[in-house]
Amino acid sequence: MSWDAIICDWNGTIIEDRDEKPILESIAVDVFKASVPWHPARMARILKARRRLQALYKEKQRDAEFDFVIEMFRVYNDGVVRGLPVSLIHRAVQTYARKPETQAKLDHRLLRSVARCRQLVKLTGILSAGYEYGIKSILTAAGYANCFDFVEANQLREYSGKAFGFQLDIYTNKRQALLNLLSNMGLDANRVVYLGDSDGDAGCFQLVGRPVVAFLCPDDLKQKYAQNYAAFVPRDEADLMAYLTSS
Repeated sequence: MSWDAIICDWNGTIIEDRDEKPILESIAVDVFKASVPWHPARMARILKARRRLQALYKEKQRDAEFDFVIEMFRVYNDGVVRGLPVSLIHRAVQTYARKPETQAKLDHRLLRSVARCRQLVKLTGILSAGYEYGIKSILTAAGYANCFDFVEANQLREYSGKAFGFQLDIYTNKRQALLNLLSNMGLDANRVVYLGDSDGDAGCFQLVGRPVVAFLCPDDLKQKYAQNYAAFVPRDEADLMAYLTSS
């Protein structure tokens, strides 16, 4: 095998969700249920956040330049998670991770392929704008806890067991985040496979020696990335496995 590491995006690559909206909504619902009837102020704050989110969804549909992800995290931080016990958020995440509908959204073709290559490369990992604890919880529930050596993703800021809010340190800067990661781990970018699905991964496709388009990527974007970045577009699981194990 002529590469040292396999690094994957999360949203739209390993899991069908294009962003963190489903897991954030699930956290909000569980927190609201846990607040009844003892925390009316918290309940009111969550309902207010829900109305704000509904307005954001409409704004997203009207304005292509509107950065929905940043605004979504701001609303959840201010209206839902700030001040909550971290243990409450973690329980909500674990509940979400175990749901059959969550597990059904995982791309097991990709996960099986990476798992089979785990002993053939130096490192396997995830680089994502998603929530690190959520990613790890979903993978653990699916039986892939040991599939990846690292998960580099966004954290929940906390102090003394209370949440401050979700960070968004990895988002539009994935190329630089990957550069930092490779430097810290002593990896040559030319000997790295990167699997992604969106324009947010374009900088990573440019950087590595072996860009690969995820199965879940829309067909029009598959062709775009193949043309612009010479990215490999696997037909099926066997095709991906053959590529990953080729010399």
